[in-house]
Amino acid sequence: MATAELRLPLSVDQARDALSTALTDLGFTVTPTASGSLDVSRGSLGTTLVAGAFAGQDMHVRFDVHFSGVPEGTLASFEHSAAGGFFKGGAIGAVKAGDVVREAAHSAGVRLAERGQLVGVPPVAPPAASGADAATPPVPPPYAPGAQGYPGAAQGYPGAAQATAADGTSLAPYPAPPASDRTNVVAIVAIILGFLFPIGGIVAGAVALAQVKRTGEKGRGLAIGGIIAGSVLTVLYILAAIGLFIFSVFVGATAASGESGSSTDPFAPPVPSESGGVSIAPDDPAPGDPYALLVGECLDDLSSGFVGDENFVDCAAPHTYEVFSTFAAADGAFPGDDALSQAAFTGCDAAFEGFVGIPYGDSTLDWEFVAPTEQTWSDGDRSISCLLYDPAGEVSGTLEGSAR
Repeated sequence: MATAELRLPLSVDQARDALSTALTDLGFTVTPTASGSLDVSRGSLGTTLVAGAFAGQDMHVRFDVHFSGVPEGTLASFEHSAAGGFFKGGAIGAVKAGDVVREAAHSAGVRLAERGQLVGVPPVAPPAASGADAATPPVPPPYAPGAQGYPGAAQGYPGAAQATAADGTSLAPYPAPPASDRTNVVAIVAIILGFLFPIGGIVAGAVALAQVKRTGEKGRGLAIGGIIAGSVLTVLYILAAIGLFIFSVFVGATAASGESGSSTDPFAPPVPSESGGVSIAPDDPAPGDPYALLVGECLDDLSSGFVGDENFVDCAAPHTYEVFSTFAAADGAFPGDDALSQAAFTGCDAAFEGFVGIPYGDSTLDWEFVAPTEQTWSDGDRSISCLLYDPAGEVSGTLEGSAR
């Protein structure tokens, strides 16, 4: 159903080009279609989805212009879907969308009349087509129609160069919008959303600033306040989310560490469970300190998994292990097998090259370790000993400085 109509004393193709130029000058985006009509749109769809009917001139409006031949030349029919305006801005949006189309037809008709390309007079503009909701600024005298029609030449409007005041000075055909005592509605929405829905406050504030600049309405401070409040709260929400995530990771790692009886450091690297070691048997201590092995001592294969007095052998005789480093674990509560294994890996790797003469990665030799058990820890055992061995079998003599 046509919302407005214009009659042009031109062919269909000429009318289409003339009207396309006029609508483009008015700020609309015009796209010819395969059927010969014009697809016309204005405003931001994203802004409209946020602000709805309060988007003002930024409200997204789309309509079609169809052309047909008539005795006078060409009839241009402006048609739009009221349902589209309703879905974008409710009942208010549907009314405003219709007003924009009627105002577009009126303003385009004014421009065509100035060029002598209009039959009759332009359609009457909607009553509310002024300020923020108008497609273009209202046309002042001498362009406004009088009771007897439009003055000027060629049955249309006089050009801008003919518009003069009584004193001979030129009149601007499209003056800047006057200042308004009304507060911009979107600016009010922006300051509210800035505290309740920060992202919405930022978007609405940007929309309000653009509208205030065009219409001269009040509310610039409210719009800026909505943007600032929305930005600050958005940053705070992001920081809070990051802090909560880090806290949950820390608590989860600590809980898992406590359940496994391992080190209380949640960021300590895991130690493979198959990495083995042997323990000192508390009931069968070695000579001297029952929980300490001395560098240079040699042991047999320790098939029982415990170090006893009978396991010590002369290094000149065939043996399996040779002690190449001994150090003490940090005192305190029993840290758990994984933590002691990690300490052994760090300490024994550091001592390997100094004893053998080449890095562990270049050597054919390997090592194991002796660490306290929870039982020997309670008796004061803190010694971790590193045992060097040849995977190929028993050796005779020391491996110190062998560079193997």
